[in-house]
Amino acid sequence: MPLSAKVCLARFGLLAAFIGLWEGSVRAGLADPFFVSSPWAVAGELWKMAHEASFYRHLGITLQETLAGFAAGSLLGLAMTLLLALSPFWTRVLDPFLMVLYGIPRVAFAPLFVMWFGLGAASKIVFALSLVFFVVFYTCHGGLKALDRSLVDAIRVMGASRRQIFRHVVLPSLAPWLASSLKSAAGLALLGAVLGEYMGSMAGLGWMISTSAGLFQTARVFAALVVLAGVVLGLHAVLDRLEHRLTRWRVRSHPL
Repeated sequence: MPLSAKVCLARFGLLAAFIGLWEGSVRAGLADPFFVSSPWAVAGELWKMAHEASFYRHLGITLQETLAGFAAGSLLGLAMTLLLALSPFWTRVLDPFLMVLYGIPRVAFAPLFVMWFGLGAASKIVFALSLVFFVVFYTCHGGLKALDRSLVDAIRVMGASRRQIFRHVVLPSLAPWLASSLKSAAGLALLGAVLGEYMGSMAGLGWMISTSAGLFQTARVFAALVVLAGVVLGLHAVLDRLEHRLTRWRVRSHPL
């Protein structure tokens, strides 16, 4: 059996075992369905949500906020990395400020974002951006530090211009780090959007989860979480293809 088939079978087995234990514990009275619901009830709630026009509106709002925050944060993080790479002086100047902003939990800024940008999509986008920016920046910054200086010196001796070094050495070397940071940032962008909705919003999946939890609609909360899991899997599938394109020049091998 091919390795990919074995992996898929193992994944399906683990998921089926988890669902079976969950449903079995509820039916056996070992778990209270009021607090943990059940897979059967969650499936029914998903079916009901799929026929609600409001659900697609909430899903669309969350996706827009997530993608906007992800794109803006990624571009700003990469741009900041490249700009500071050209100026070691400003790298040393800004390092403590960036470290402090990175170290402060972004949740602490959420109320301020709501005050500054309102209850609309803007505050959620900024929240997602603030999470994505630092992941992309520090990952790519670490990639630049790991750049093979001997390769840069060698191509410079061959007469390459600064632009050619940047295009043919720096960017290809940075590509794997960028791809890795984007995969980590995707989940954080969704986290920022949903958490922002949870803390102050009138729409979105985060708002739906918050409202459902307040009404003790446990099955609906789990159904929304299943939808979020599907969004995460979709984002990672797209980013896996992007990573393959960015790093197709590398020799691929499993570390173990």
